[in-house]
Amino acid sequence: MSLADCTANLRAPIVTRVADKPTVKVHSVEWRKVQNGDPVEINPSVGHGFRVMTVDEWSARWKKNEAWPECLQCGSKNTKEHHFTQTWCRGKKKWDSECLCLDCHSFSYRSYCDPDFKTPEEYEKERWQEMVKAEAPKAVAAN
Repeated sequence: MSLADCTANLRAPIVTRVADKPTVKVHSVEWRKVQNGDPVEINPSVGHGFRVMTVDEWSARWKKNEAWPECLQCGSKNTKEHHFTQTWCRGKKKWDSECLCLDCHSFSYRSYCDPDFKTPEEYEKERWQEMVKAEAPKAVAAN
């Protein structure tokens, strides 16, 4: 899916919030270490071990969010996306994204979910509940 697919035909409002730490737990732990000047794990694609890193070093391998590059706190476009997940099911979409502002060090979180979005598990559960409901009167009549 392309970026245009994620941002087009939105049928519900985008939920936003600003925080001083990331929503993703593993990044929250790493963020605390970066802020305290403690060593953090080096990205395995560039080496191994631990090193004290600046915010710029820690976020260097992250990409920009082309759809929403603005920081929700200060309006800067000097942001990097560290978290993005999307789920598509039967033509419906659900996604969430979080960016770090390299100017004010706040985290801008955005999420979206189509109003009628259901996971495959939710579809199956509804289908089985309807089948059980339809069979219940037949079972009572047979007794």
